[in-house]
Amino acid sequence: MRKQSKWKLQVLAIATSGALLFTGPSALANSLDDLKGQQREIQQKKNSINSNIKETEGKINQNESKIDQIMAQIQALDTEILATEKNISNVLNEIKKTTDEIETLKASIVELERKIEERDKLLKERIRAVQVSGGSVSYLDVLLGANSFVDFIDRFSAVNTLMEADRTILKEQADDKKQLEEERASLEKKLAEQEESKNKLVNLKSSLDKQKASKGTLVDQLEAEQAKLLEQKKGFETEYDEVLNIDADLQNKIVAEQKRLAEVARKAAEEKKRKAAEERKRQQSASGSSVAIPEVSSGAWTKPANGTFTSGYGYRMHPIYGKGKMHYGVDFANSTGTPVVSAADGVVSYASPLSTYGNVIMVTHSIDGQTFTSLYAHLSKINVSVGQVVSKGDKIGAIGTTGNSTGPHLHFEIHVGNWEGMTANSVNPLRYISI
Repeated sequence: MRKQSKWKLQVLAIATSGALLFTGPSALANSLDDLKGQQREIQQKKNSINSNIKETEGKINQNESKIDQIMAQIQALDTEILATEKNISNVLNEIKKTTDEIETLKASIVELERKIEERDKLLKERIRAVQVSGGSVSYLDVLLGANSFVDFIDRFSAVNTLMEADRTILKEQADDKKQLEEERASLEKKLAEQEESKNKLVNLKSSLDKQKASKGTLVDQLEAEQAKLLEQKKGFETEYDEVLNIDADLQNKIVAEQKRLAEVARKAAEEKKRKAAEERKRQQSASGSSVAIPEVSSGAWTKPANGTFTSGYGYRMHPIYGKGKMHYGVDFANSTGTPVVSAADGVVSYASPLSTYGNVIMVTHSIDGQTFTSLYAHLSKINVSVGQVVSKGDKIGAIGTTGNSTGPHLHFEIHVGNWEGMTANSVNPLRYISI
């Protein structure tokens, strides 16, 4: 999947380069939007890859935590195995010691068995002696056969000695046999217990070894998965770097395209200005006057018409009514038909006769966030319509003498804001235009 994604990115890069290298002028008009669209796609791809990287990092951290836990368990098992091996060694030493004791006991048993055998022979000889004497001799007969009291005492002493010897022999024989059985039983029991303990410890160690092997296998699996995740993360990071390179390349192309469009706009403005100048010259040539269309000045405003400045803004003696009256604009006298141009960029908001103004055009302007309205009166012609967008210096009408006028001239007003009558918001136009 990563290879397919990488292939798509490479195709996108090639397509982007191709769009800039081989498109014609008509296609270039949309190239900036296309580049920005591609940049948005690249950003989405970057976000997706970054999300994959974070998800993989999370899995790596989880795996690392599992490995640490299992390694801790393995270390605990190692400690337990070492303790068990030590216990097994101790038990084996005890078994060896017990085995040595048994070997020693066997030697003692051999000696004891020899003594028992000798006593058995002695007892058998005593029995045989009794049998030889007829079998009727008893200790009482021996005593009664005494010839005198002294002989009786001697015989009694001898009988006692014999009887004591017999008792001693019998007791020793019984004690030795009992001791033999007890020691043999004790050692055999001890040896059996030690063997059982050894078997338990051996089984415990076997179980621990199996657990350790199982844990080791799990660690191997986790480490293999960890290596796979790290490789996957590395792949995502490589892909992210590739996307970054493409994104940077797109950014450079967007910057270049914006510069190109700015240059196109600049050239278009120059071409427009050149054509306007040619049109003014043409009109000047057609009218036979060298001052037909005013030269467009720099800045936001320009002079609306060529001609003689005949009246300024303020109180004056009215030429018709013959008394002092406020003049809310400025007048430029020239021949009928002399071109009138828009004093600034704007939108035509009125184009029709208006009371004593005669034929009137009003243009609404937005300059540096401020709204202005310019008014052009007494026109002989209206060449624009309401809603039409006009640029500074565009011809909109012609000087005339319509309305209350004593001769062909342009009456020009500027109002701050919208036009709400002659007296509202009017300002001296010479603040903005030159004569």
